[in-house]
Amino acid sequence: MKIEEMVVKDVMSENPIYVEETELLSRVIAKMKEHQIHELPVVDSKKRVVGYIDFEHLIKRKNIPITSKVSTVMIKPPRIIYSTPVVDAIKTMAQNGLRSIPVTDESDILIGLATRTDFTRALLNSESFSSKPVDDLMVENPVAVLEDTTIYEALEKMRKLDEMSIPVVDDHNHLKGMVHIRDISRVIWREKERPTLGDMHGEKVKQTFLVKDFLSPPVNVEKGSKIKEAIKTMLDLKSHVIAITDPESILVGILTQRDLLEHFASTKAEDVAVVQITGISEGDAVLLDSMYSIIERDIKKMAKFENFKPVSLTIHIEEHVSKTSDIVYVVRAKLITEKKVFYYTDQDANLLALVDRIMDSLHRIVRKEKEKEKEMRRYMP
Repeated sequence: MKIEEMVVKDVMSENPIYVEETELLSRVIAKMKEHQIHELPVVDSKKRVVGYIDFEHLIKRKNIPITSKVSTVMIKPPRIIYSTPVVDAIKTMAQNGLRSIPVTDESDILIGLATRTDFTRALLNSESFSSKPVDDLMVENPVAVLEDTTIYEALEKMRKLDEMSIPVVDDHNHLKGMVHIRDISRVIWREKERPTLGDMHGEKVKQTFLVKDFLSPPVNVEKGSKIKEAIKTMLDLKSHVIAITDPESILVGILTQRDLLEHFASTKAEDVAVVQITGISEGDAVLLDSMYSIIERDIKKMAKFENFKPVSLTIHIEEHVSKTSDIVYVVRAKLITEKKVFYYTDQDANLLALVDRIMDSLHRIVRKEKEKEKEMRRYMP
């Protein structure tokens, strides 16, 4: 069956674990720990979906008593019913940045859960997409950790990347394995079962556990492999991330389930570019509005470039504290156009000025690429 013919019911998991909106966070933590999961649908007394709660959302919130009710911290998920086309559901997931989406019937009653893994598996039903080389989609110069890195440092890197796994390399960048959140979860959950929930960044935790103590086998394919091979390897080894290596096992790139779904969604996108900003608090409404205004300005400029029209833009913001205790922002941008993917990273203490500079740089890079293509056509027979 082609992916265009599939509906969510074809890929979802039935009878998912869930919590009720009146339950306490302590119960949420217990369920996540017991079932080794990081996302849970939230329902009312009639099992109608009213929210969604995930591990990432919890650790970003500060000083939340575990006696708080789920309803005070849950987020509102997009509405997906069992008959929603898979292609539309993938676009919805890509736009919202969620790892899973509750699936309901027409009355909003919870009947299933569709995850990134479910949709990634469905991509195998798209021959045109899965036959592309991984080189076209992979992120070059990926973030990795060393075997002697503490698991708390590894967790912090994963949190900033919004991923559940990260490659482990030696001093010469040879891939040694992977570390997954599921492998270090017993230590993480011990931290989460304190009286309050908060971001572990900056906590005074005795760092005695190293990545090498939780090392899993490598999850990788060689550069030049097809996407279908990468997907099958990820599914077989139950990983959300796959490393791309050269013949000498040197890490040259990385590809995540999120990357795959965003790229696929971009091929099915409408005329309007999809913009997603992650890593910033939802409460910073004024700041977000200002950022979107800057982004919209340059997206409109780039929309005039034939074959390089923006399809989607992902902006990920990381906040760091410098040695002088000043806040420094690091922004990673990924721009998907009709013909090519562009990446840009920069840092600055002024977030709006930084976003403005990054968008201006992307505009210049795309324009240069367009001019290069135009010049090449002049010499083509």
